[in-house]
Amino acid sequence: MNIRTHIQTLLICTMTLAAQGQSVVDPGATLPRSVQLRGGESGGGTVRPDESRRVSPDEAPVSRLRPQRIVNRIAATVNGRPITANEVSVRLMPIGAQLAAQYPKQGPEFYKQLALAKKNIIEDLVERELLRNEFEGMGGVIRDSLIDQEINRTILTTFNGDRDAFLKNLSMSGMTIRSFREMTKNQLQVQIMRASKYDQEIPPTPEELRKEYEATKEQYRDLTKDKVKFKKIFIPMLGNDSTSTPEVQFNLADLIANEIRAKKATFPEMATRYSKDMYAEKGGDWPITERSTLSPEFAAIIFGAQPGEIIGPLVDATGFTIVMVEKKELAPPPPLSAIKEQIDMMARNKRSNERYKKWVDRLRKKAIVKVYI
Repeated sequence: MNIRTHIQTLLICTMTLAAQGQSVVDPGATLPRSVQLRGGESGGGTVRPDESRRVSPDEAPVSRLRPQRIVNRIAATVNGRPITANEVSVRLMPIGAQLAAQYPKQGPEFYKQLALAKKNIIEDLVERELLRNEFEGMGGVIRDSLIDQEINRTILTTFNGDRDAFLKNLSMSGMTIRSFREMTKNQLQVQIMRASKYDQEIPPTPEELRKEYEATKEQYRDLTKDKVKFKKIFIPMLGNDSTSTPEVQFNLADLIANEIRAKKATFPEMATRYSKDMYAEKGGDWPITERSTLSPEFAAIIFGAQPGEIIGPLVDATGFTIVMVEKKELAPPPPLSAIKEQIDMMARNKRSNERYKKWVDRLRKKAIVKVYI
């Protein structure tokens, strides 16, 4: 197992994507929702990360690495319109960062999940272009204020409200703020076209609204207010002597995690003996921690775990982490009355989803779609 190779995995994935296909000049893409950019920030320069800030143990290693400048390439085309490798990589980065932390050895499951994520992203981008063609054919226009609103959601939902983390991710993808705004505009075009093809005439019944609310209410929580209580063991990337290489340290962390899982040792015992952070003497017992203070990758992993579950070893820029979640305090979802408009739309869309898929299939059959990666 090569730790150095692991730390650079996402960088390599991004560069590999960009090295395929043909050169393009103006990338446009789609990203998840949320970001906090103001109108004056929509200039053309590539955003640079703040390298002066010390990276915490919970931050993914890829947030410190910057790829070499490479020419953007075509990942696919839809009726001759390009989908760039940057568009794919910018959406793959948050997923890849989480996978890199979960699979330090980069085994078959890591590459399987990464390839599946890339495939799904390309399929979604192809569908986007099909819908954009329809939107532009109708003469549609997206207002700047709508772009700003949609961008403001990306920081909150994808980066735990951390604008700096978003800007670093944007920089690593090789994209500018201007091209990101273009990506967001494209996504809004897609959303409008999807909504236009759904049957919105018949309102959902109160029972349909209640069921849709129960099924989707977690999506509307304010994630930044989530809290978690956990125990943690931190093994640094390098030990105190020259023989303690990253590989040796990882093997130690792996052994510790397996000993705890097999109940051959308790978490506090191993933390007191091996952990190298400020809470080692307390058996690795960390205080209640707000989600917004954790890196997005680390937060996604531990908030996705069940109480009592042993997670890790997770890898980051400074070492290896083993975590046992004790309890989670999740922010409550808003009441139905506060998001009734969104729930109403979701219920109507679900009813029309089958008809929408058939429409997209017809568009795909009429289009010329080529995938190069």
